[in-house]
Amino acid sequence: MNDFSRMLNSLKKDPSKTYALATIVRVDGSSYRREGAKMLIGKDESYYGTISAGCLEEDLIQKAKEVIALFEPRTVNYDLRSEDDLSWGQSAGCDGDIEVYIEPIGWELNLLERSTYLWPYIDQQLNHHLGLLSVKCISEGDNQGEITLYSLEGDVLAGTLGKEEILAPYIQTFLTQNEKVKLVHIEELQRDYLFEEYQPKENLFIFGAGPDAEPLVSLASQLDFSVVIIDPRSARCSETYFPQADHLIPEHPDSFFNDFQIPINSYVLVMTHNFNRDKKILQYLLQNPPKYLGVLGPKRRTERLVDTQTSLSCIHSPIGLSIGAEGPEEIAISVMAELIKIRNVSSFRKRSELVECQI
Repeated sequence: MNDFSRMLNSLKKDPSKTYALATIVRVDGSSYRREGAKMLIGKDESYYGTISAGCLEEDLIQKAKEVIALFEPRTVNYDLRSEDDLSWGQSAGCDGDIEVYIEPIGWELNLLERSTYLWPYIDQQLNHHLGLLSVKCISEGDNQGEITLYSLEGDVLAGTLGKEEILAPYIQTFLTQNEKVKLVHIEELQRDYLFEEYQPKENLFIFGAGPDAEPLVSLASQLDFSVVIIDPRSARCSETYFPQADHLIPEHPDSFFNDFQIPINSYVLVMTHNFNRDKKILQYLLQNPPKYLGVLGPKRRTERLVDTQTSLSCIHSPIGLSIGAEGPEEIAISVMAELIKIRNVSSFRKRSELVECQI
């Protein structure tokens, strides 16, 4: 789940408000959430997100209020391994030691440069479908809270400058390890730095705006996919039926593909219920297969849509996890469960395997 994008939306709604952002930076053992899990907390005790199953939130909210009042970050530790009745983690069945970094934030706070705000800048990059790396000092002292933003190629974008040469090898190591979050001790600086990779929402392209797509789009939006619907029927491909869609394109597939190429890291569902139209769409998509390509309907129908077994190996059919789903709502759940599984297990299909699928 892309908690971070939701945090940004919460910040944008009230740009002058100060919050506390709690982030799990280290886990030793087991816990309900892992490194990088976030919780946004207001001084009125309202909050978004969770870092536990409920056993830590009450204490964390009180500490967050102190952070907001003093406008100073702090690190807190929760040991969930104790077996006595006063243990933090008994209600959640946790068995780990958790370190949480709490910092004061706001949409118009934390300047990167004289005229650049941190969160609006990050939001702008993500809206342009550009991922980035945040490197933040979380050790107590004069440098606490210093942050530098990098591209995912390791180039400096904005932030506190002066330590790029020291940080460079650590950044390259992080980027090559395919990790999202890591607490790194920089020996040369004797400081702990939190490395976090921020990625834009994954694109989900849906060909077909039938009634069965409505619960699917609603659920996909809630699960942080950026949804694009392509269907030539303008009466159906509209906000009336798909208010949560990010983009509605009332065009025939031929017209759409003449002007647009779907990025290779996208998710695509073909569900027009028109055999010839589905066949045409697959001819375009199989030239450069996306990360996920699913076709609604039984496998025997999909076999008739393609010409080779190689093409068939690039397609998920039937779509969704096998949970005995019936009806649009249950099918939507099974489909999104499969997409979440692929999103969270990034080794689903390597780039070299994608090349083998091209025809």
